Amino acid sequence: MAQFEKCRCLMMPEKKRYLRLKLNNPDDSREYIRRLLRNLKEKGPEAEIEYLGRISQILSVWLKAYELRKLEDIEARLAVLEEEKSKK
Repeated sequence: MAQFEKCRCLMMPEKKRYLRLKLNNPDDSREYIRRLLRNLKEKGPEAEIEYLGRISQILSVWLKAYELRKLEDIEARLAVLEEEKSKK
C-alpha cells in the first residue's frame, strides 16, 4: 500500500492561513473529508452548489481511502486463509 505523506499544507481561502495536516493513513484522510463536508453543509445549499466540483473530487478521494481500508482487511483475511491452508 502506498504510504501517505507525513504532512501536507493546505491554504484555507477565507482565513488566509496554512493548516497543517497529518495524514498517516486512509482513516485520517476520511476523517478530514468528513469535517470539510460537514462545514460546507453548514454553510447552506449555495456553498454546496458553488463548490460542487470540489465536493465531487473530495468524495472520490474519500472513496479511494475507503477502498484502501477494505483492501487491507481483505489482504489480512487472505493471509490467514493461506496460512491455514499451508498447515494442512
